[in-house]
Amino acid sequence: MRPKQLRAKDLRAFAIVPIRAIKDPRITPKTLRVLIAFCSYCDSIGRTFVSNERIGQDIGSKRTAVGYHVRKLRDYGYMVYAKPFYKGQRSTSNRIVFDPHVKYENTLRSRLTAKQQMELSEAETNAQLQEQIDKSGTNCEVELDLSRLRAEFQCLTTDYFTRAIGAGWRIKPDVVQSAAIMLANQAVELLTEPHSDETEAA
Repeated sequence: MRPKQLRAKDLRAFAIVPIRAIKDPRITPKTLRVLIAFCSYCDSIGRTFVSNERIGQDIGSKRTAVGYHVRKLRDYGYMVYAKPFYKGQRSTSNRIVFDPHVKYENTLRSRLTAKQQMELSEAETNAQLQEQIDKSGTNCEVELDLSRLRAEFQCLTTDYFTRAIGAGWRIKPDVVQSAAIMLANQAVELLTEPHSDETEAA
């Protein structure tokens, strides 16, 4: 039987926008609408990989028109290219610049709470899974659950290391993320699919 298809729901209810945009005389109403639309898709550090075509659908404009305003937003310093969410990502990632003094994504990440880091990691995992689903045409609940569990374990492990460092223990900062990923993958490998034992017994 073909796995049940999962459709993502649009749960957006508001958008957080750089306040300086409403005071900027260079920003026209149309450019501001494009900026707001992009902001509605941003994660907790301002990143999004939504396409110009989707933004056009949201605001009732053509993709080329959206592209024109995106170029203006880049020129004015409100949008920059971002690192891919994951290895092999095909779509373009952008980041909305809320604070022009902060140049690096790692700095933005370091300012997040443990809960926000967990939510961010889960969003990255879901984005990767969704692209894999789009490629293969399948969407399995088990795969989605495992991805969420992996992201949750990774964030809990990262929080553990962070608290240990705060208590005086030492670990190289560049090892924390790789260690959290490794431990999360090992933890997921220990799991079996729900009710799989009963199925095999039958």
